[in-house]
Amino acid sequence: MSEGKTDRPEASQETPPGDPPKMPKDRKLGNEWADWKGEAGSLEQDLDERLSVFFLLAVGIVIFLIILLPAVWYLVRPRIMQLHPGAAQGAEWLLGGGAVLFMILVSAEGISLFFFERTLLPYRWTEKFLLFLLPGAVWLGAKLGISRDRVGNSFIKVHNLVTRLSTASVRAEKLLVLLPRCLRKEIRTGIIRRLEGYEASIVTAGGGEEAREAIRQYRPTLILALACERDLMSGIKDVAERIPVIGIPNKRPEGPCKNTHISFEDLEEALHCIHLSRKKE
Repeated sequence: MSEGKTDRPEASQETPPGDPPKMPKDRKLGNEWADWKGEAGSLEQDLDERLSVFFLLAVGIVIFLIILLPAVWYLVRPRIMQLHPGAAQGAEWLLGGGAVLFMILVSAEGISLFFFERTLLPYRWTEKFLLFLLPGAVWLGAKLGISRDRVGNSFIKVHNLVTRLSTASVRAEKLLVLLPRCLRKEIRTGIIRRLEGYEASIVTAGGGEEAREAIRQYRPTLILALACERDLMSGIKDVAERIPVIGIPNKRPEGPCKNTHISFEDLEEALHCIHLSRKKE
């Protein structure tokens, strides 16, 4: 793990015309940033998207799926008719009723979350639904000129809200704090000092496999993860249905995977909703 400065030269942001951009050599990129070649114009250093960004994209995907349903039914209806005309009629009513019920549940849950900060559905249901909509929201965002990181930043805020509402009564007897290896030393030290005296395991994970190994080792009841939006989305997909996760996106003034930091206000906001247990003397 490398911290702070490095003896290797800084990667140049300019390349000769016609040459493909070269992989930056002043950092070790994580798997989620393997496609980043150091283009200065591609940096999104300090994202702070509203919850409504992911919500509106998710609504767009839901509407698209509802519109697509009649076309799918048009294709499969003749085959069902061959089996039995009554079966086709029953399936049509079932699909129509299911679509209406689906829209009602989505609308009610969305209104409850964003206007009243309450969740109507069980945590696992809401979590599955958010993760189901995430790829579509990223796809639709790209079509509308909204980057994956911006969509991810908004998604993490929505996910954190659901987690806080669903785990408000859960004590974090086994809190696992996952830190990225690219975090600035002074930020890492500040986080460790902030959690002194509490039952919390703090692990620096160099990637998804190291994070999964830490989860297997410590068996946490709650995870507080600090990382970029891409790593957080990937990690939430892996474990959030089994273990509640609160994510804090990092800030990247020098690009990904180098000298990143976080706002301690974001950390305090996350810790405020976690019932930390004091270490036994």
